[in-house]
Amino acid sequence: MSSKASGTSDTSDVRDELPVLGLHLEQIERYLASDGKIGMLSVTLLGRQDGDTDDAWSHYQTLLDEISDFLPDFSRRALRRSDRLLEPVISGNSFVVLLTPPRDDRSLNRTDLAAVRNRLLRDLNGHLSRCMPRPALERFQTYVGAALVRHDSSIDGRRIIYRGVEEAIADAMLQRDREERQRTVYLRRILRGGHVHAVYQPVVDLVDRRVIGYEALTRMRREEFRTPDQLFRAAHESGALWTLERLCRRRALETLPPLEPDQLLFLNIEPDSMFDPQLRDTAFLEQMETAGLAPSRVVFEVTEHAAVRDFASLRRVLGEIRAVGFRLAMDDVGSGYAGLQTIAEIRPDFLKIDMSLVRDLHLAPIKRELISTILRFSESTGIAIVAEGVESEAELVSLADTGVRCAQGFLFAEPDSPPRAPDWEQFEDRSSSDEDDA
Repeated sequence: MSSKASGTSDTSDVRDELPVLGLHLEQIERYLASDGKIGMLSVTLLGRQDGDTDDAWSHYQTLLDEISDFLPDFSRRALRRSDRLLEPVISGNSFVVLLTPPRDDRSLNRTDLAAVRNRLLRDLNGHLSRCMPRPALERFQTYVGAALVRHDSSIDGRRIIYRGVEEAIADAMLQRDREERQRTVYLRRILRGGHVHAVYQPVVDLVDRRVIGYEALTRMRREEFRTPDQLFRAAHESGALWTLERLCRRRALETLPPLEPDQLLFLNIEPDSMFDPQLRDTAFLEQMETAGLAPSRVVFEVTEHAAVRDFASLRRVLGEIRAVGFRLAMDDVGSGYAGLQTIAEIRPDFLKIDMSLVRDLHLAPIKRELISTILRFSESTGIAIVAEGVESEAELVSLADTGVRCAQGFLFAEPDSPPRAPDWEQFEDRSSSDEDDA
């Protein structure tokens, strides 16, 4: 519950209305003395990537605010009626949830704590995934630790409580370390065995109703990494990004079916990977030739998950890549990472509008105005626009109304291997129905 609800608003942190630990020590000491033990769960927010971005601190603050809003609601609804959950409190940059023994004769134990911790972590991650932008979730992760604090009349109660908080936070760090070790094991297994495969999603021209190309997307067994983003993040943190991207490009070319002479292949790549000499060596060019592709039909889709620091070096290597004949696309435009300076330095052939701007476009006039602004910029610079993540007919209609010509998303076809072709007849049927209704 929030401190206002419990009648202690004068001692709450103004930012998020959660009480501060030091101001509630006496109350916690009373519970500890009467119940004999207290469970503590720490919710700690940690960065998962090195380096800063312009909006990193903004994401950090927004995540803290979301957590502080979520925890009181979790306090009210999450547990059995026999349990007694105290309000979350703040200790530094960690939140501490205090759990007292059930109102029966059973003693609070570590099994109880583990069950609550797992539910808290699951519900919190689900909440954040629904309300936070992808870059924030890629940069930060929440960890939940647990500690069982026992009363000892020979030790100052405040010392016991603070020691319990430290133990809970240390347990959260232990969870992080375990996850990192497990991710390293999974990554090595994937790289050694080449356990990835490619699926393809069409990029369509809405006016001519044709497929202009396919984006190759990486997939793997879900028991190792829940999403491809997690796989690539682990490779980045382990210094194995080039190795993973080489493997993914090879798989994309190996299973690519014959394309029409004018169709393109979009391959995702991080800016740092542009420096990989493999992109310009004979072996890679031979792989493309075997797949029936000239460099001019390959579009490197720059997926910027971290800020570019050395634009001078990037400018040089991009010149070398363009000299080979490759084209460039800027991914995730509008998501926060695809900054104006990066777009100016890369000078892409394509700008791919992030799905966060496309989602529910028909309900958001501001989003439509932003996309119209991007479209005017593209028309004046000769850059083609592709709207990503189109899932509904209403979004498609809004995109067409703004003048966007190219798009991709589940509405046309889900990623698959071999790639699926859009069912243009379904759109014709809908258009005919709309005309009849009119």
